This record gives sequence, structure tokens and C-alpha cells, in this order.
Amino acid sequence: MYKLFSFLFLMTQIVLSQSVQPIGNSSGLMTTAQMGMSYYEVPIEGTPYVNELFKKGTTIINGNYKNDGLMRYNAYQDAIEIKNENGSVRTLLRRENIIANIDGTMYMVRNYKSMGQIKAGYFNPLNEGYTRLLLKPKKIFLQAENPENGYDVYKPAKYMDVSLYYIQQGDHPAIEIKLNKKSVLKLLGGNSDNLKKYIKQNDLNLRLQEDIIRLLNYYNTLDNDNTML
Repeated sequence: MYKLFSFLFLMTQIVLSQSVQPIGNSSGLMTTAQMGMSYYEVPIEGTPYVNELFKKGTTIINGNYKNDGLMRYNAYQDAIEIKNENGSVRTLLRRENIIANIDGTMYMVRNYKSMGQIKAGYFNPLNEGYTRLLLKPKKIFLQAENPENGYDVYKPAKYMDVSLYYIQQGDHPAIEIKLNKKSVLKLLGGNSDNLKKYIKQNDLNLRLQEDIIRLLNYYNTLDNDNTML
């Protein structure tokens, strides 16, 4: 995809006279022509969207009211965009009571911990129950990098996928986890002996999303105190 960038080229005209005329007008403002500003397009790799195409989707408000439309998720801005019949695009309100189902994928607003703060954002729930695994689709924008010497390679600007996994219990803020045994067991805390036994008996690999879901579904059947550590 392409974005429009502007680059500024300043040219100073030296007038061989007793005075130098200022550029611009009395207000101190300069036109783009006076500033020598030119515009051109540069390539950007990737996309800010999970899928650039608008897909059939449904918004569910308070669990009852439903509204169909064409939707897509902007993983860079953490926003759901909806296109109406006229082709104009608007952004869905980010509220916990509003759920979006885009082409079979659920997007729910949940509180989560980030850098010591409680924030709200969109997540894809991956299982049901009190303790849930959540995926947070996320993309960041990386500026283009010009080579510092003849041996380096030019790196174009791009959107990079940095999606994260979280675990949430009840209405507690979700906490980020790494897909590994140590991270998951540390967060779940109690019943660690039962969990370790279940992992061994079922040969679970907690670097895999599906195996973590199996463990959490089992964890939800145990007598837990339902508190996050």
C-alpha cells in the first residue's frame, strides 16, 4: 500500500543588494511553492488491518440488538471500521457491551494490564469459562531506514504484526503471557500439581495455543479460588 509523505526542501536566495528580502508575506507564512515542498508516494509493506477487505459482520449490543454490515479490524489503531451502503466508513464505539463478529471471529472489549496501567482494547476470546485465553491482534508501524553506508540495505516502512496473548479470569484485567509452561503455570498459581499432572498425562505443549486452551478448560473444572495472582 502507499501513503503520502512530504519532504521539505529549503532554498535560500541571496540577493546582491544592500538588503535581503524575506521569504513569504508579512504574516510570516510561506506557501508550499515558496518553501519548495514536493509530494510523492513511497511504498509501505504490510497493512494496518487484520484483513484489508471488508467482511460480513454483526454487531451485538447488550447481548440482544444485532446489526449487520461490512466490517474490518484495524490492528494498528485498535478499531473496528464499518462501511455503510453509501460506501462511507465509520468507527464502532469501543464499549464492553458491544461485540463484533467479523466473518466468524469475535472481537470483544476487555480491560487489560499494560505498562502498569489498566487499558481497554479489543480481544479475540479463544475459549469459554471463567479463565480464558485471549488474543490481542496488534500491529506497529516501523519507519523506513536509509542505509548509512554502501553495504547496508534500504529498509522500507512497514506494518509489523506483534499480536499478544493474555489470560483473563472473570472481570479482572487480562494479563499478558508468553506461550510457555513457566509463564502459564505462574499465572494460574493454585492447583499447580494437578496442572502439571494433566500436562504430563496429555503430553501438552504449552507453546501451542490449542494445548493452552485444553489446559485452561481443565483448569476451569477444578476447585479454584478464582483470583488472579
